[in-house]
Amino acid sequence: MDKEQFDQDVQNKRDVETSAEISPAQDSYRRTDKEGGQQTTDSGKMFGYIALILSVASFFFAPILVGAAGIVFGVLAKRKGADTLGNIALIISILAIVISLFTAPYV
Repeated sequence: MDKEQFDQDVQNKRDVETSAEISPAQDSYRRTDKEGGQQTTDSGKMFGYIALILSVASFFFAPILVGAAGIVFGVLAKRKGADTLGNIALIISILAIVISLFTAPYV
């Protein structure tokens, strides 16, 4: 084997090693990925509905405490894939807390 062919083989091996390190790995273990986007899991919907119930209840009972719980469950719902339910719950909870802070001195 001459030096030129040896150098060419070494260069080819470097290319293979570099491309393997740079290329992204295949994540076959993710359950929430879909071809078009992210799939909502059942636990995400459950967290979303719990957050929605807590958010509406925060208007009537302990707005800061129940509203904070609605915010926490809303964030959990968003992380599990239920973006719409999570967003609605977050907005309603924040609104209930803000309204209660402005109306608390008058009650």
